[in-house]
Amino acid sequence: MDLLTVLVLNLIFILITTFVFQYVIIYKFKTLYQKHAKPLIVLLAGTQIVFCMTFTLMFNSHFMFDLRLIPVVVGGLYGGPIVSILLFMIVDLVRIPMGGNGVWVNFFNMLTVTVFISYISLKFRNFPLTKKLYTVVAVAISYTILIFLMKTAVFNDPSDPHFMVIYGITLSVGIFIIVYYIEIMKQNLVLHNAVIKSDKIEVVSQLAASVSHEVRNPLTVTRGFLQMLKDPSIEEEKRLYYLNTAIDELDRAETIIKDYLTFAKPQSGIASSISVKNEIEKALELIVPYANHFSVSIKKDLIEGMYISGEASKFHQCILNIIKNGIEAMPNGGDLVISCSTTETKQATISIKDTGCGMSQQQIARLGEPYLSTKAEKGTGLGMMVVYNIINEMNGSIEVKSKLEHGTIFKIDLPLYNTEKREI
Repeated sequence: MDLLTVLVLNLIFILITTFVFQYVIIYKFKTLYQKHAKPLIVLLAGTQIVFCMTFTLMFNSHFMFDLRLIPVVVGGLYGGPIVSILLFMIVDLVRIPMGGNGVWVNFFNMLTVTVFISYISLKFRNFPLTKKLYTVVAVAISYTILIFLMKTAVFNDPSDPHFMVIYGITLSVGIFIIVYYIEIMKQNLVLHNAVIKSDKIEVVSQLAASVSHEVRNPLTVTRGFLQMLKDPSIEEEKRLYYLNTAIDELDRAETIIKDYLTFAKPQSGIASSISVKNEIEKALELIVPYANHFSVSIKKDLIEGMYISGEASKFHQCILNIIKNGIEAMPNGGDLVISCSTTETKQATISIKDTGCGMSQQQIARLGEPYLSTKAEKGTGLGMMVVYNIINEMNGSIEVKSKLEHGTIFKIDLPLYNTEKREI
């Protein structure tokens, strides 16, 4: 084989094995690599050295040319002094049986490289990428010059300049590519871990904010009823009703907290038949004091006998969130109309319309995203995220129509509960 064929074959093998090592060992068996990094580096670099010295160019009976320097330098820099010394020994164990004057040139050059690499490896990890690349290319060029100078001066065996240039360029480019690739892979791994960590923090943050948001609803209702209890003229029957409702809302807050505590291990709840009219009226009873506070008039147009399938508490929570948002969109008062109807496709349609400030098309497109709110610093956007999640769980859909300063309409479509199944 000619020089270029040998060098390309060596470089391809080194690239492939390094690629496999990075993806299989470092990515897939991260724990194994962390525990046995140095032996694994020795195994990889040693295999590359043996391959390069097996497929080599015999310049004459004394000198051999290949890319063994790349695994020696790269393995030593990333493995440390001990790995560098072990790789030096592997090179000598493979080279000595081949004989010739080149054994001594190989020994001296590899010893020089090993000493330098063992020293610089302690600082190499802290080098910026540019300095790392300059360092390895400088080692490759220095090694090339040194080996040909010794070949000429000591053994009076000059080489063709063209041969020297090809060897030096291939060695320098090869080691540049390998180190650059390893560094890019390391940076990607660091970024990947950082993204995972950031996602975990984001999930925890969203969970905490969502709990706060959802618990605020029953607490707001409870506060409204407790304020009404200050009126000494309230009848005892109403007073008892307000107290029981406040207690029920506190229980609902406790249920919400429990639901979010099990968020990491969600379990599918038991679906049951839900009366749309009854659940909406329950939500309206709770929210009326809050609506009165904002001078909002609530009107309803509900029909009997409409049933959907799902968890009543979640559906209740969903409706309550939308109504509450509609009320808060009318700080100076207004009308909120909630109605329901059925379609020919066996869908229950629930419409909630307000005369509030409305939303832009950009805001509508991003509804359901966490931390997106039209209430400035007062909102988290997590209420609508919960609404969208609940409707999706119930195999439904939401359509939003809105115009700035002209109000908003939420249209929810949900599958009707199987009437025959319900009667059984």
